[in-house]
Amino acid sequence: MTDTIKGSLWMIGGVFCLTSMAIAGKEISLQIDTFEILFFRSVIGVCIILFFLVKKNLLREINLKQIRTHLKRNLAHFIGQNLWLYALASITLAEVTSLEFTMPIWIVFFSYLMLNEKLDKYKIISVCIGFIGVLITVRPDIETLNLGLIAAAISAIVFALTNIYTRKLTRTESTLTILFFLTSMQLVFGLITSLLDGQLDIPTNENIFWIVTIGFAGLGAHYCITTALSLAPPTVVAPIDLLRLPIVVLIGVFFYSEQGDIFIYFGASLIIFANWLNLKKANN
Repeated sequence: MTDTIKGSLWMIGGVFCLTSMAIAGKEISLQIDTFEILFFRSVIGVCIILFFLVKKNLLREINLKQIRTHLKRNLAHFIGQNLWLYALASITLAEVTSLEFTMPIWIVFFSYLMLNEKLDKYKIISVCIGFIGVLITVRPDIETLNLGLIAAAISAIVFALTNIYTRKLTRTESTLTILFFLTSMQLVFGLITSLLDGQLDIPTNENIFWIVTIGFAGLGAHYCITTALSLAPPTVVAPIDLLRLPIVVLIGVFFYSEQGDIFIYFGASLIIFANWLNLKKANN
């Protein structure tokens, strides 16, 4: 089996994990507070990461040299995750996923501002097309403001910022170190925010399965995508992620009786095209 095929299979695994996480997030966000979801998910994540760090004898790699960047990254990620979970409970899976695909467009923007990367005409065009796609999908109307759509759109922006900090960290930090601080800091953030109302609700038998799914799927997605990119070029594996949109549309229709409209699908198509354009140019 060639590395290209292996990379594609790992990316399919990433798509499966991300889709599973979206389904679990939609199910659980209707039953439990988003802060508590992220706290219990982080408990699971910390246990998994510590297991691998101890097993591989890598605990010595954990250091505080980049603690400020870790803090900025994980604070942004925590905010993005809460907005994403809120959106899953408020709007359709298709709308959430469509707006989630704007993240690469925002990464281009933040890379120019924070990493001094060049912004050529193709990147500018892709950003403009993606933004038009967002406007078509969201169709903002002040009189009928949909907070779920706004939350999904902002979460994509915040996740893009998270990726910029991740790119900075990968220059000096290992993947396991990044994941350790991700899970441990999110655990602290989740605990503090969960206790703001004076109590911490313990998961019931009905929702524990979905919390465990979010915990494993989140880490699994990161590992699958990282492995895929180490085996095959982005031009081969990255477009596979675009399969998530038609998959979640079908899941929404058959399992959640969600009804989309032509504007959502047309806007999503523009967002996907913008990503494809930017990806194609970046790998020429």
